[in-house]
Amino acid sequence: MQKHRSLPHNPDIANTFFRAGFIESWGRGIEKICNLCKEYGIAEPEYTVHPNDIMMMFKANDPINDTVNDTVKTILTLIEQNPSITYEEIAEKTGKSRRTVSRVITELKDNSIIIRVGSDKTGYWEIVK
Repeated sequence: MQKHRSLPHNPDIANTFFRAGFIESWGRGIEKICNLCKEYGIAEPEYTVHPNDIMMMFKANDPINDTVNDTVKTILTLIEQNPSITYEEIAEKTGKSRRTVSRVITELKDNSIIIRVGSDKTGYWEIVK
């Protein structure tokens, strides 16, 4: 994520992609990949710089976190189906404790995935992304 020299292995292909609009500027690929990883909440890839290339390694999902992700997906689906749903209703429908539901919703709010519009009593949830 620091300044580096960008030398395409095949300048003719690189220039063709640049002129076609598939490349916006030289030397921003790694930065864009890392920013997108952050945006989607996944781990940034590990990369190794060699004299003639760069190798990137993406980590697979952790099976332990998949359960958490399933809970998040379920909660988001419930909110999508009923934006006025309460913590208690989510806990009942997911089989999770109210405390777990509260923790997941707090994480979703902190990551700007959902927002609460209006008051706690009469408001509703809105999914941002």
